[in-house]
Amino acid sequence: MMSTCPESAAFPSPTLLGNESDHLALLDFKKRITEDPLSVMSSWNHSIHFCSWVGITCHRATQRVLILDLEDKQLVGSIPPSIGNLTRLIEISLGINEFHGEIPQELGRLRNLESLNLSFNSLGGKIPTNMSHCTQLRFLDLYSNKIIGSIPRQLSSWLSLTVLQLGKNNLSGTIPGWIGNFSSLRSLRLARNNFQGSIPNELGHITTLKIFLVGENNLSED
Repeated sequence: MMSTCPESAAFPSPTLLGNESDHLALLDFKKRITEDPLSVMSSWNHSIHFCSWVGITCHRATQRVLILDLEDKQLVGSIPPSIGNLTRLIEISLGINEFHGEIPQELGRLRNLESLNLSFNSLGGKIPTNMSHCTQLRFLDLYSNKIIGSIPRQLSSWLSLTVLQLGKNNLSGTIPGWIGNFSSLRSLRLARNNFQGSIPNELGHITTLKIFLVGENNLSED
């Protein structure tokens, strides 16, 4: 999923200007990549401004990173806590790679984040509770990972959410009734987990819901 931003642009030539905290965070991200068969990260060097690196889109005026898009690049590695220093990010798209380890709690620092796609990786651990601070989030796709635990109640703050895809993980507990407060939700995919209990009646309050998948769980018919 790509966000459109009229103020974003690629930078065709090197420049000495830029935000150093973003620069350092990106360099740390590169260090965590252990395999890069397509040499995607080869452009991430000091010969060009970081706003011209593959997968990076910056704001034209501030040169802060807005989009990190390295989807389907055959990358192997982990996501460092320093990603939380890219505080102007509106979109992260790292799906269809081989990222492992846990999703860092520091993602909760990204107060402007609207879209997070980490699908089809090997990420484990729990969904970070600190992501409750990402109140602008509209799209979350964690499909096909190894995430455990329940859906944290703290995430009830995601009132702008339109897509929630958590299928094919190892999530457990019950399906929260407060998801029924997501009045803009169009797609809810929770299939192929270990959820128990019944489907909350509150989900019937979501008049915008078009896709609802909860199969292959341990749900009762009550």
